[in-house]
Amino acid sequence: MTYWGSWTNWLPTRLTLARTSGAKIERAASGGGLRLRFLLIVHIALLPVALLSVWQGFDRLRLDQENVRENLRQSAYAAASDELNVFVSAEQLLRALATEADVRSGGPDCRRRLANAVEGLTFFTNLGRVSADGRVLCVAVPPAGSTDATKSVWWKDVLVHREFLIAGPVFSKSAGRPVLVGVLPLVTPEGAFDGTLNVAIDIAWLDIVQRQKRMPRSAVVALFDKSGNVVASNNAEVAKVVFAHGANAALGPDGLLSATGQEGEAWSFAMAPLVRRDYFVGFAMPSSHLFRFTYVHVTVDLLLPVLMIILASLAIWSATDRFALRWIVLLQRMAAAYRGGHYSIRPAALKQAPREFRALGDALSNMAQAVQERDKRLRDALEQKALLIKEIHHRVKNNLQIVMSLLSLQSSRLKDAVARDALDQARTRVNALALVHRMIYELDRDGMVDLRPLLSEIVEQLHQGLGGDRRRLKLRLDVPSYNTEADTAIPLTLFTIEALTNAYKHGFPDASKAGTISISLKRSAPARLRLVVEDDGRGVELDLEPKEQSTGSRLMAALANQVGGVVSTRRREGGGTLVELEFPEKAMTEPSEVEIPREASAVPGEQTNGETERPAGEIRDLVA
Repeated sequence: MTYWGSWTNWLPTRLTLARTSGAKIERAASGGGLRLRFLLIVHIALLPVALLSVWQGFDRLRLDQENVRENLRQSAYAAASDELNVFVSAEQLLRALATEADVRSGGPDCRRRLANAVEGLTFFTNLGRVSADGRVLCVAVPPAGSTDATKSVWWKDVLVHREFLIAGPVFSKSAGRPVLVGVLPLVTPEGAFDGTLNVAIDIAWLDIVQRQKRMPRSAVVALFDKSGNVVASNNAEVAKVVFAHGANAALGPDGLLSATGQEGEAWSFAMAPLVRRDYFVGFAMPSSHLFRFTYVHVTVDLLLPVLMIILASLAIWSATDRFALRWIVLLQRMAAAYRGGHYSIRPAALKQAPREFRALGDALSNMAQAVQERDKRLRDALEQKALLIKEIHHRVKNNLQIVMSLLSLQSSRLKDAVARDALDQARTRVNALALVHRMIYELDRDGMVDLRPLLSEIVEQLHQGLGGDRRRLKLRLDVPSYNTEADTAIPLTLFTIEALTNAYKHGFPDASKAGTISISLKRSAPARLRLVVEDDGRGVELDLEPKEQSTGSRLMAALANQVGGVVSTRRREGGGTLVELEFPEKAMTEPSEVEIPREASAVPGEQTNGETERPAGEIRDLVA
């Protein structure tokens, strides 16, 4: 029983590669792929909502600006209600007095009637009657000040428009403080100008009214004329700066009248016009206070989709890791372990995974178990096959030794030297073939044979058997480690034996002459190898007819044909013979180890005489 959470603690050291591969897979899965695709899909899905929210934010900004403008106008008109009532009351009072004959004519009873009319009205300080030529006929509260009204700032305006107007502020001697003057032009029944009725409106009382109004703490309310002269305000210092341009104030980007305060702060205000648009009541607030909630609303509308996308991304990132990636990584690790041949791992940790991942883990586990059982059957079959092949080679070797013994017995009974020599050569070849089967039996590893130890031992035995040490012959072996199949190793080995035997026999017929025989195996071209047996002996005869060629020469050609190669024989530069076999590398694998060539004493043997690249028949034909 194993648990997936701690499986790495029970695996051998050779699982390091699998663990490293699993870590790389985990980093690749965590860094992108599934998460990024989920995030992209969710972002695309939320994009219309985000755009709609942004559009709603700008639309809210527009609506809030409109609401602020409307509220500011309403506040201005509401703030102007008291002043408007005073001005309307003043006009109605003057029109009522204009209907009285004593007042209109400026008779003796004019002053009394004016005094009775102004009595009890705190916001009116005086009443007066002015004739058509500008003389003051009577006043309610003496002294009347100047008796010539033509010098007043309002006289020319009255002569032109002949309608009720407000003028001032002017200083009232009777009240001892500045007042506004309400002027009502009078006309005769014939339509001629008949002077005016005037009323003095107390500015101090208007200041009190402004200060007593319930307004926001930062709001400023002021009564000012069209030139921006402030008459009354709840904050005169700020009002003089904010309403300095009067009716000529400029509109700001939000559609409201704008101004700059004493400390450079932005103000927005609205104006309510009073009598003939000569006077206005302004309602102003700092723009930052006025649009405070607007900015909050717009910010929320703009940030809400961003926050929504961020929260959705975090949720997807966490959910993808919790419900998908962590299980995918576990499955990938399990697959990596199976790839390394560790099929005993079971996905115990997937019990907490979603149903789909549990099903996939069970499928992988069942597959691993099936592969494990199949591998066991294959290993058993391969072991049995290997044992059978080794047994075959062993029996072939035994049979060949029996044949060699029979040939030895037969040779000892022959008196004819030529026949005895032929049997001895046959016995030598059978002995070599038996030696090859013994070496294959001993060196075979999973159906592959390393040529270096195979050729080394065979060459050593030939060297000893042919008297190489006694004849002072040296043997050089330059064969790297090449793994090949037995079907290729046998013909290559027999070829080497025949070529080496020829070198011992014909290359050095004089036993007193020393020499060197070399055997090498090297790459001649891409995917091709070259086996060379050469000596520095007597040399080869190349002009023999095919029927005159030796059995060894024909045998080497047949062996070369078995491996798909071509054999050639030629004289060496400086004397001697070179036998070369070039064949394709398809039956070979890359060398696993290259050893340094060693030297050994050589044995004289049979020298092969034949044409270059001469084909030959099958070896079975020769044996038959």
